[in-house]
Amino acid sequence: MTFRQHIAKFVTGNATISQLPDIAIVGLEEGLDSPSLWILAGLNKNENPFQVDDYFRRTLQELNIKLPDKRQAAIEFGIAIAEQIIAGKIDLIIGTKQIIDKAIHNYDFFSETENYCYDSIGFETVYGVYYNYEDLVYADHPWQVDKTNEELLTEVKAELLEELRKWIEKYKNGA
Repeated sequence: MTFRQHIAKFVTGNATISQLPDIAIVGLEEGLDSPSLWILAGLNKNENPFQVDDYFRRTLQELNIKLPDKRQAAIEFGIAIAEQIIAGKIDLIIGTKQIIDKAIHNYDFFSETENYCYDSIGFETVYGVYYNYEDLVYADHPWQVDKTNEELLTEVKAELLEELRKWIEKYKNGA
């Protein structure tokens, strides 16, 4: 994950203040440079949380990075997980569940729904395909006459991966 994606993870409550020094190291590895970033990266995990937070805020100010609001952070963190899935660093099903539970559910996207759950962020198809997979896993009877549920699971997983790719692309194209 990138420095900004880690910040989104922090804003969504999926990273703690004690993890900010590690996040600062990611920023340094990306070539970011500011006095407070260097100090933050060198702080101990047991450091006073107020001091860590202060250096984090100073770092953002020095780098002219605006802290994303909760909505934007939820999307950015979800995209970060999706990119890790595509790169093969996280299992498809576990990662998609993390997107839903740890990223997307951190903001009330339901209130923005027009026709389908999460359609305001273009995630409705991924969400639907994921729950088709879940339903199929727990099915106590065959879903189709000409295919086994195992064959269908393989197809649904391929579709889920493709829909995650499309979601990342939509997001990067400004959707």
